[in-house]
Amino acid sequence: MGDAHALRLTFAYRDGQIRLLGSERIATIAPAPVTPPPDAGQTGYWFGVLDAAGRVLYHRPLHDPLRVDVEVFSPDPRASITRAPAPQAAIEFTLLVPDTADAQAFTLHGPADPARSDRAATELLRLDMDVLRKTPPPVRTGRTP
Repeated sequence: MGDAHALRLTFAYRDGQIRLLGSERIATIAPAPVTPPPDAGQTGYWFGVLDAAGRVLYHRPLHDPLRVDVEVFSPDPRASITRAPAPQAAIEFTLLVPDTADAQAFTLHGPADPARSDRAATELLRLDMDVLRKTPPPVRTGRTP
């Protein structure tokens, strides 16, 4: 079969901004898509890899990478679980993206306001695959970005 590689992309989210921390090319196969490609107006988060014509070559749903709240459990067993704002530290997340010769762009989709996950997803970020291939791995300092 050929030389299967993927890019391990690490992102940080803070103060409403998503930024790429680094990219690392690794010898592995990205997991196969488990859902049909998203439709226009769909809610949720996902990323895609596009060819030169803008066609989706690969997509993968994501489980709330920009979490703005957390579940809070009451000591009272009769009380329900509630949600509270998450601490305001930077959030890091990593994605495994297939690195194929025809891949031209990476896109990340989700609601424009992470606190409104019921809203239709928009394109939050678009990066050129050639730029991602040349970006060095993230620097680990032990600090939150």
